[in-house]
Amino acid sequence: MIFPGPLEYLLTTAVAFLVAVATTPLFRAIARRYGILDHPVLPRKIHARSVPYLGGMAFLTAYLAVLVESIWRRPELIAPVHYPLAVLGTVIILLGLADDIFDLSGILKLLVELAVGGLLYYWAVGEQGLAKPLHAIVDLGPFAPAIAALWVAGVMNAINFTDGLDGLAAGLVAIASAMLLIVGIINQQPATCLVMATLLGSCLGFLVYNFHPASIFMGDAGALFLGFMLGGATLVEQQKGAAVVALLVPVIAIALPIADTLLSFLRRLRRAREGQFFHPDREHLHHRLLALGLNQRRAVLTMYLFSFFMGLLAILAGVLPGRLKPAVPFIAALFTAAAVIWLHRLEQRQRSKNQASETISVDDPNIPA
Repeated sequence: MIFPGPLEYLLTTAVAFLVAVATTPLFRAIARRYGILDHPVLPRKIHARSVPYLGGMAFLTAYLAVLVESIWRRPELIAPVHYPLAVLGTVIILLGLADDIFDLSGILKLLVELAVGGLLYYWAVGEQGLAKPLHAIVDLGPFAPAIAALWVAGVMNAINFTDGLDGLAAGLVAIASAMLLIVGIINQQPATCLVMATLLGSCLGFLVYNFHPASIFMGDAGALFLGFMLGGATLVEQQKGAAVVALLVPVIAIALPIADTLLSFLRRLRRAREGQFFHPDREHLHHRLLALGLNQRRAVLTMYLFSFFMGLLAILAGVLPGRLKPAVPFIAALFTAAAVIWLHRLEQRQRSKNQASETISVDDPNIPA
């Protein structure tokens, strides 16, 4: 099979962009018609008005449109794995819609996500996909399906956790998809390239309506679908090159959502004794940036910048000579740790300033209480 040129994937991105731009207003109207709205009734909600859900449907529509267009005009772009991604992606969309409308329990969602990840392994990966990069490092044996399921479910929740500000999740996925698309083109990975080009185009099209102030949200349906496609596509691709790089490139590309998820997991473990493991909070990275005084746009752009830098590192991990590759994950981990420490110190300074202001207001009789 001759690998398609970059222009083919540019066309794919354009198709997905146009479909998302065209269909998002339709799903917004449907959400308003049937009252599928995100009401700002919970303390963790940032928005001040009710906003329609169903934006995630535009992502699925764009992916299906790309498949149909490619089958019709460019069948060389299609790989067998694209079909199970479509079917199981639809299942994830339905799960997210049910959660958006009926507020499902966290444990039920997690079980379905793990089941879908396991199904993807058996349907699309088997002994040829995950086994190739991972078994080069350690023989996973019967644990391979479980590792695959955890990876897919983990990426889904990582993207879902970042969906807290206008344009944040869609922008982060667009950046990661663009970087993984470049790596896929360089390494000639057609299955990954089609998915990443589609995610890039559909996220950019959705951002037309979702960037602050957003007129529609993607909801859990959209966030889980984007996470499933990211995790699934990077899982099933027949990776070329070093096994370590095959694993670390997608991890580096979505380092910000992964770091946020790990921090959230640690917080939830502390609350598990109180039966609040699945309870959301306002301590995600984007909440913490807002608490420092950044507005939504600046907080989102700050996280975009971090993700862009990590994406560049992901590209380096995919193209550097073998002896230099180990330096990339080290730099990525160091940069991520430095960013978290920097944020923590800023928060400490902010708390000190607030305490000093409170002390002055109490001690100074000229300042009204």
